[in-house]
Amino acid sequence: MSYNILAQDLVEQGLDLYLHCHPDILNWNYRLPNLLQEIQHWDPDVLCLQEVQENHYQEQLEPAFKEMGFACFYKRRTGTKTDGCAVCYKHSRFQLINHSPIEYFRPGLEVLNRDNVGLVLLLQPLLPEGLDLKTVSPLCVANTHVLFNPRRGDIKLAQMALLLAEIDKIAKTAEGSYYPVILCGDLNSVPDSPLYKFIRNGELSYHGMPAWKVSGQEDFSQQLYSRKLQSPLLPSSLGITDNCQYVTLCQPKKLGRRKYSRNFLLQFHFCDVACERPPHLVLLEGVTDAKPDRPAHWPKPAVMVKDPDPQPFVPRSSGIIQHGLNLTSVYSHFLPQRGRPEVTTMPMGLGATVDYIFYSAEPVEDRNRGGRRLYQDGALKLLGRLSLLSEDVLLMANGLPNPFCSSDHLCLLASFGLEISSLTES
Repeated sequence: MSYNILAQDLVEQGLDLYLHCHPDILNWNYRLPNLLQEIQHWDPDVLCLQEVQENHYQEQLEPAFKEMGFACFYKRRTGTKTDGCAVCYKHSRFQLINHSPIEYFRPGLEVLNRDNVGLVLLLQPLLPEGLDLKTVSPLCVANTHVLFNPRRGDIKLAQMALLLAEIDKIAKTAEGSYYPVILCGDLNSVPDSPLYKFIRNGELSYHGMPAWKVSGQEDFSQQLYSRKLQSPLLPSSLGITDNCQYVTLCQPKKLGRRKYSRNFLLQFHFCDVACERPPHLVLLEGVTDAKPDRPAHWPKPAVMVKDPDPQPFVPRSSGIIQHGLNLTSVYSHFLPQRGRPEVTTMPMGLGATVDYIFYSAEPVEDRNRGGRRLYQDGALKLLGRLSLLSEDVLLMANGLPNPFCSSDHLCLLASFGLEISSLTES
């Protein structure tokens, strides 16, 4: 379950957004029981929440969740912000392997100067009794709330790159593959926006793209001086590559192609071997028949030494950002029976989808069709999802929040299955 529950401080700071609501239904004492009843009704095994106010979490939400059988992790936004993200899981269904809170704020970096946060957990599913000789893969769960500002798509993309790098680190196996991943959150981006396509297709050419265009929330194309994304998006000091991986974790595999540092490779520039004609090179007149002489101005051959720098050489940015997690959306973002788009929130009475559950799948052979990657379920099987509503239906209920839905977002809910294998097979 993924749910932006609307922090009370944000309600009181933006009352102009909720003029359609009776003041009583905006009161936290009214909203809290509704939210808890909704969560208890669906009874998820994993709960990813956004806009969780810290004092409400500590005093009310976490105690209530513990009574429901959850173990909880919370990360408040940095700076003076009072809300954050939480990930809770049923301790009867999972055991914690690892967890990593993420702060997107990095001092001195304009592209990472906001207070948004994320959480990544690696959980081991617990098998029922009688399956002692069976095993199941760990599951990586990530939750985030990306910056809202529609004009700063550069920041949104950078925040997502940091989250994907952390998922890459936590979810990667010893063999270099990935455990199944579920990514939840309020991404403040609409379906088929460049940011959405980056997550789903694994690649985005961003250099020169107007920053307002990244999330697709609003059209600022009429502005004369639009901010544009520049390459590289992330400074090298951050230690994250254009493949959304930490440089320190990009070490060569034992059975893969070796990677060398730039300084190590430069040692070969003037070595004797580079100036000699290979003995078995086919003679081609005018091409390979001239053995080069060492120019007088070349320095003496350097003594070759072992690579003192274990860090791999990271090539200059190409203006393309990628990831290899193979993520696809639980939701299709369209209601075929109604012929209308799905809606997860209704800002100012206008329906939009900005909340998502992505999960790892396997690309099929025809990987691209019109730029859209095709997937089929892998180790993680999508079994079902809770239907969303359309804008016209929510308008009949006076939008969001309303007396029945106590947030300005709808909850997202999906059911998954994980493959079980025998210990001998694993």
